[in-house]
Amino acid sequence: MLFTIVEPFSPANGEKWTTYCEWKGINFERFDSVDGILRPNLFDTPDDEDWSHIVNENFMLHLITDYPYAQEKHAQIGQGDLVGLSYDYHDVSDAGFLGFDIVDGYWDVSLLTNWGNDVESINRSIASNALVPDEGAVEEIYKELKQNWGDDSHVEACRIVSVYNPSANKSLESTATGTAPQH
Repeated sequence: MLFTIVEPFSPANGEKWTTYCEWKGINFERFDSVDGILRPNLFDTPDDEDWSHIVNENFMLHLITDYPYAQEKHAQIGQGDLVGLSYDYHDVSDAGFLGFDIVDGYWDVSLLTNWGNDVESINRSIASNALVPDEGAVEEIYKELKQNWGDDSHVEACRIVSVYNPSANKSLESTATGTAPQH
């Protein structure tokens, strides 16, 4: 599992939240998507110490590879939500599993919550937390996006990611290191 620290996005955002929900046509209860426009990364400029704890690939420098270090950085930042992510192994039985997202190849835009608004399969499958709860449904959406909009720069290198609340998974407390993503 990888980790990132993002700004919260919720009804507490007032008009921004209301306007977004009206645009999307869905009355979300909460927002767990990792869309970088609505939930920008708060850990995005690594310092010298960070390099041995992050994914050293283009567009992924905000992804932390081990939970204790992610907790430390979260405490240093002093705000935001610590989120767990995986795109090489999805564990829907994990106590912290929140659902699936599809992020573009730049790890910035969620194709479920902030790319277009007219894909019926997305609108039909997205849950009240802005994620898709079912792996089969998100795989079908992914295939549809690739088939119909595969040449769009956001869709071209998009990935299915499972999103977790790491604090709900007590086994992470004893985990010393995570694993870098597999391509």
